[in-house]
Amino acid sequence: MPTELPPPSSPAAPLLTLSNVHHAFTLPSGKTLPVLADINVTIFEGELVAVLGPSGCGKSTLVRIMAGLVSPTQGEVRYRGDVIEGPSPHMALVFQQFALFPWLTVAQNIEQALIPRGIAPAARRERVAETISLIGLEGFEEAYPRELSGGMRQRVGIARAIAVEPELLCMDEPFSQVDALTAEMLRNEVVRLWRDRAHYPRSILMVSHDIQEVAFLASRILIMTANPGRVTAVLDNPLPYPREPYSPPYQALVNRLHDLITGLYMPEQQAAAPSVVAAPQTAVGIGGAPAPAIVSVPLVNVRDIVGLLEAVYRRGGGVEFFRLTAEMGRTFTRILLAVKAAELLGLLETPDNRLQLTPFGQQVASATPKTRQPLLAGRLADVPLMKRIREMLGHSPEGRLTKEVLLEELAIQCPQEDPNRLLRVLMNWGQYAGLWNYEPGHAALVLIGREGNERPSVASAT
Repeated sequence: MPTELPPPSSPAAPLLTLSNVHHAFTLPSGKTLPVLADINVTIFEGELVAVLGPSGCGKSTLVRIMAGLVSPTQGEVRYRGDVIEGPSPHMALVFQQFALFPWLTVAQNIEQALIPRGIAPAARRERVAETISLIGLEGFEEAYPRELSGGMRQRVGIARAIAVEPELLCMDEPFSQVDALTAEMLRNEVVRLWRDRAHYPRSILMVSHDIQEVAFLASRILIMTANPGRVTAVLDNPLPYPREPYSPPYQALVNRLHDLITGLYMPEQQAAAPSVVAAPQTAVGIGGAPAPAIVSVPLVNVRDIVGLLEAVYRRGGGVEFFRLTAEMGRTFTRILLAVKAAELLGLLETPDNRLQLTPFGQQVASATPKTRQPLLAGRLADVPLMKRIREMLGHSPEGRLTKEVLLEELAIQCPQEDPNRLLRVLMNWGQYAGLWNYEPGHAALVLIGREGNERPSVASAT
């Protein structure tokens, strides 16, 4: 039975409501890929809500459904009580990619959002000038996107969105394409815009995978898990603005978010095992449920796995997970994927939110690149999905399979994953392990040892 998430601590009118929303994509094979399930969320007036979760959990699909750009497979989306059946004039969306027209100037890009509203040219020019002043783009009106930095291009994207004076501004990871300093400046700008009640937007919904960013911005935080995407936790953020990232209350909030996400994505296993690879038939999934014999793999390259092992090794073989994310300066999602891959390969354990190298992990981390490769190759080759691809190659003519055949197989075996991304990771793992090569000219994977194919170098695979 769907459970409505609790409202914010201060009473306000409901703005956007999602009721029992599900969404699925249909694959070329005809199989459906569930992306979202049982989403029940209400956004209230005056909120700055953040949706937090790792890549691949359906955050971007969710925000597009909220903005009316995508219709859910099941369920209902209402804005102020009215069912949304297309893009709403009361909402605007800022994309992760800047999505500017390269042949138009800054002023012209902003004006494009106003033309469909039927606003007269003189009024459009006045609105553009006001927006440019509000966002701090004075002096760049006649500049083209190619002449602007990434941060300035995203300012134009934000300006274009708020020019239509939306009540609700949706933002899909808006700062992920800019450097850290620019992102910090833009976050402060967003908070300033939201708190300025003389201007729109009244409410903001933002998608992010960055815990620090969410803690800094949001008045309420929705946490998502994947396969399929669900909102599984909600947290009010009562910290006053402006927020001080080094204050004890702020750090306590960050730690609480860390604990929530760790509990969802790195649950304690009931029984210790050397690795999922060693005994795939008894692999443990989230919640302790048995995992299928052939499961997906974390979407991360060997280089990132090795980098994680070396980082933990330099810290004595064990370190707190979130201390490491802060010290390495990488996103939570990227490190989490490397952690899950290292667990899968029996290189790492995660007791009590701590990363601890196994004896085999210590051996791999301390090895030279030349001696490390054969150690890892055996474990990579034993991953059930890798075995499946190798078996298919072995039974195919000339030990060769086209990309299309592989994508179809991956869509069947791992319907929760993007088959293109998964194939790229498997190509990387297999090349490192010396199992196969990829022929770009024929868009085919070729088994090593067939057709005189040579083993790739370790450097080329990583």
